[in-house]
Amino acid sequence: MRVSDTQFSQLMLTSLSKNNQGLGEVLAQMSTGQRLLKLSDNPIDSINLLNLDRENSAINQYQDNISNVKTALSSQEVHLMAASDTLKDMRDTLLLASNGAISDADRESYANKLVSLRDAFMSSFNVQDEEGNYLFSGTQSDVPAITAQPAGGYIFEGNSDKRVVTVAKGVTMEANFASQEMLDLGGNNILNQIDAAITELQAPTANLNNTLQATLNTLDITHDNVLAAVTDIGGRHNNLDLMETSHGDNKLFVEAVTNDLEALDYGEASVRLNNYMAALQATQASYMKINDLSLFNRL
Repeated sequence: MRVSDTQFSQLMLTSLSKNNQGLGEVLAQMSTGQRLLKLSDNPIDSINLLNLDRENSAINQYQDNISNVKTALSSQEVHLMAASDTLKDMRDTLLLASNGAISDADRESYANKLVSLRDAFMSSFNVQDEEGNYLFSGTQSDVPAITAQPAGGYIFEGNSDKRVVTVAKGVTMEANFASQEMLDLGGNNILNQIDAAITELQAPTANLNNTLQATLNTLDITHDNVLAAVTDIGGRHNNLDLMETSHGDNKLFVEAVTNDLEALDYGEASVRLNNYMAALQATQASYMKINDLSLFNRL
């Protein structure tokens, strides 16, 4: 069957368009370094890349959460250790004050020291972070953990609720400790007990020794609670470190698979580039030759 000039021209134009499109795609791939520029390039690999991107975003969020939790726990640990040191000083002072041979002036001096230690202890639990949030007020971080009452005594503000943070898929971690869980001993607390001891030392009565002993007992229980919280923080740090390492390994795996799927093989791309350019040159040469022949035939 004889092919007309019009059909030859159409075939040449189709070939030029196809090779130009291929050349443009290769150049775009080489300029970005990515094999897949749109979903239709490879639907299955493109969907896998989308899933990997979501996985990578989730890992980044988990890593950020772990970092924030570790920072919060470390800050609380510092202040709990300060509270622990204060409790040790309180205990030493109470033991010295329990000596029946000391003078009234000595008792007054110990009472004054206990006042300073009590205030320091209270400050450790009413500490705030850089954003003004109270660390030990549970989830009500806009109020102090402990408040002194005008008529005497202390109450716990806030609550004992936990700030729960997701640190891995299906895994959460409590990011805070509340003053109530450590200091509230069935309606009694170390601050009220210390005040009772201070009052007895300033104006001794027959209840002095019993009050000092009761204060020591409350102090020991409180100290155990504080140290238990510090130990708990250490355990949480260890768990977070393990999860952080796991996330780091997973992130490397996701990035490696992603690179395998989307990274361009420049050697293969160069071959395609040369092929498209050669095809274009051949098509253009053929097109010009056919045009010249058609013109000659007409003459």
